[in-house]
Amino acid sequence: MWSGDVPWLRPLSRRSLLGGMAAGAGGIVLARAGIRPASAATAMIDLGGVAVVPRHEWGGDLAPAGPIPAEPDVRYLLVHHSVDPGNDYTEGDVVGVLRGFVRNHTSPDKGWPDLAYNFLVDRFGRVWEGRTGSLAGPVAGAASGGNQGFDQLCCFIGNHQAAQPSAAAFDAMARLLRALAARYDMSLADGATATFTSRGSNRHPAGAVVTTPTVAGHRDMSRTQCPGDLVAARLGELRVLAAGAAPPQATNPPAAPPAPPAPPATNPPAAPPAPPAPPATATPAPPPAAPAPTSPATTTGTPGQTVAPVRPQSSPTGAGAGWVRPVTLGTGTAAALAAAAGVARAARRHQDPDSGP
Repeated sequence: MWSGDVPWLRPLSRRSLLGGMAAGAGGIVLARAGIRPASAATAMIDLGGVAVVPRHEWGGDLAPAGPIPAEPDVRYLLVHHSVDPGNDYTEGDVVGVLRGFVRNHTSPDKGWPDLAYNFLVDRFGRVWEGRTGSLAGPVAGAASGGNQGFDQLCCFIGNHQAAQPSAAAFDAMARLLRALAARYDMSLADGATATFTSRGSNRHPAGAVVTTPTVAGHRDMSRTQCPGDLVAARLGELRVLAAGAAPPQATNPPAAPPAPPAPPATNPPAAPPAPPAPPATATPAPPPAAPAPTSPATTTGTPGQTVAPVRPQSSPTGAGAGWVRPVTLGTGTAAALAAAAGVARAARRHQDPDSGP
């Protein structure tokens, strides 16, 4: 039932009325005037570069049910999910959802003095101050299973046991974590951890020494499914985004190491040079054959020719006689010489009857 007395109020969905409902004879009425839904005109407060809708903008009339302790030593950030109201709420539903959380958390069932979470992120990427005093903080939060302390609680509005948070919500949560880490001087570097002595939870009893990443999930501190399997599986990615780096990419198998450089080619040693060949020994040419002695008898040359011996002429000095080179004569000449020789022999026989032929 719409009250109609505050012009900028508008009806909320049934889910939004979880904390803003009140019994009345005529039905359900939105909470008293002065509670405005967040809009473009809503005053935001800057928290290290993150715009936060402050508590007084959506629940200034919902006073804490008891004292809220301070948290003097913030060492890490704890991520939650709310489960209710699921993941299909509208932007206009969020104020009623937050007010419902306050009613539920301060009920006798929970018994906490105020909304449990310090900050909340809706699926549209808006950030809300939860527990009173968190922006001015730090103040201690509360959680199912007990709050072991030394933290600030940051909650996704939705159920992420089987559904992923929206991209807008995931990015806004990373920016919120980054701002709080800077505010409380904690490291978001890969592998950064915090160590403390637990104040007591159903996972870490009071007095236990606990070491945790500086961004952890509720299930790391208490026995619970919170913040849902799908957020718990992405806490490492959330830490990287909160640190301001690019999100990790799909892991590929590591590349095989480069092959070692091939050793320099080894050529077999060159064979030693062959010893120089001994100088070629020329076989001495046989001495020229001595000319065969020529018989004084007449020898025959080419057919039709007769070679006649020629007696040596006496040397001017009276040296001994010797044959001179034969002279080849024609047939007629040879015959004449032969006849002459015969005449000479006959004359000698006539002069010397004792000489032979």
